[in-house]
Amino acid sequence: MKPLIWLFGIGVIAVLFRPTAVILGVGLLPTLLTFLFDRTPEKFGVLCIGSLNLAGLYPVLMPLWTRGHTMENAMKALGDPNTGAVILGAAGVGCVIYFATPPIVSMVVRSRITREIGEIEKRQGELVAYWGEALSEDAGFGNATTAPALKHKPVKIPTRGR
Repeated sequence: MKPLIWLFGIGVIAVLFRPTAVILGVGLLPTLLTFLFDRTPEKFGVLCIGSLNLAGLYPVLMPLWTRGHTMENAMKALGDPNTGAVILGAAGVGCVIYFATPPIVSMVVRSRITREIGEIEKRQGELVAYWGEALSEDAGFGNATTAPALKHKPVKIPTRGR
């Protein structure tokens, strides 16, 4: 039922606002292609490319709405090479963002995890140096009572300024 409602709504808009519908129909082709080929259930590609594609249509639609909402003005706008460059350029920027973001995020997360592992290994080295090697054997089970530090009265554990 929902597709029929959408189709009806788009049809009404196309009839009432024909010049805008023509520009949107031609200008949103990159978004339509992304929708058809994006296999992910979340459709993040459509969201990213489509939003910037729609933003690229703003400089084309604004003069149409302010200078006269006629088919003649819509065809002039679509015939201008700068219009195509702006629309496709904005969709291209969305495409670059969509494909460049995951590797960048992955690199940042990998760097952060590597740094945290280094800090944990350093702290582990400090604890082994303080408590003895017996604590690190067998993950600390069974040998904890033989650790040299446990033969003394309770002591303050070094905490690196925490």
